[in-house]
Amino acid sequence: MSTSFTFIGFGEAGQHIARGLKGAGAGPIRCYDILFDKGGEGAGRIRARAAEIGVTACASSAEAVKGSAVVVAAVTASSAQNAATAAATALATGQTYMDINSCSPAVKKLAAAAVEAAGARFVEAAVMESVPPHGHKVPMLLAGTAAAALAGTLKTFGMRVEAVGEKVGDASSIKLLRSVLIKGLESLMLESLYVASNLGVADRVLASMKQTYPEMDWPKVADYLVGRTAVHGVRREAEMREAARMLRDVGFEPLMAEATANRIGWCAKTLAGHRWEKGLPTAADVFEALNGRVTKRPAA
Repeated sequence: MSTSFTFIGFGEAGQHIARGLKGAGAGPIRCYDILFDKGGEGAGRIRARAAEIGVTACASSAEAVKGSAVVVAAVTASSAQNAATAAATALATGQTYMDINSCSPAVKKLAAAAVEAAGARFVEAAVMESVPPHGHKVPMLLAGTAAAALAGTLKTFGMRVEAVGEKVGDASSIKLLRSVLIKGLESLMLESLYVASNLGVADRVLASMKQTYPEMDWPKVADYLVGRTAVHGVRREAEMREAARMLRDVGFEPLMAEATANRIGWCAKTLAGHRWEKGLPTAADVFEALNGRVTKRPAA
């Protein structure tokens, strides 16, 4: 007998994971997205994508989660607690709620409290790489009292998951502290090379990096990091706000995390509404787009 899944939030991540699970034999699979409440073009696109994948779109969170073995929360970080609270009204003993949102441990614990009060099991999942290239096989770290059991279930469908602890917060701490490094590199690359490009010295800056770290292809690294920041800036800024929150919660001032969020947020706001060709833009493409919208150079 297969395992039933429900996705709360059916954006890019949910769609890719659901498609992979469907192909691996999981099912039935249902979904609910808050856009369904608003109707319109956005809701229509999600419903059409769900139908294409073979996922049943439901009119409410309660309808979607009722009786499902595994409920996957794939909403925005700011909506994670509300999503868990809404789902909890229809959750019951025997169900597992897996939160894959990039939230601070504090938010994960609030979501867990709502889910566990309904008698269901809560497992946090930290998604450690970008979802689209991997689909449902994207590496994830799981934490919670039911993490090991859920990992066993998910592995039967080819998912790359690892239980790292029984305490909610263990996985998200690893994820967000890694993000301080990764997104920090992205924001540094953006800030340095945007100004370097405007001054006509970007090639020389990258050449100097090649001398210091000869094993790295710096133009390729620049395209990748700057391109990802430009395309996924809104989500990455939100993630860094959560990282900053986590650092504050443990009594450490998040100087670098806040600065990273601010720089990525500047890029996201400046490029809001910009449409890229398929695939990641190059760093040069991003700088050209920024220059078309910036009336003055950004403050460092």
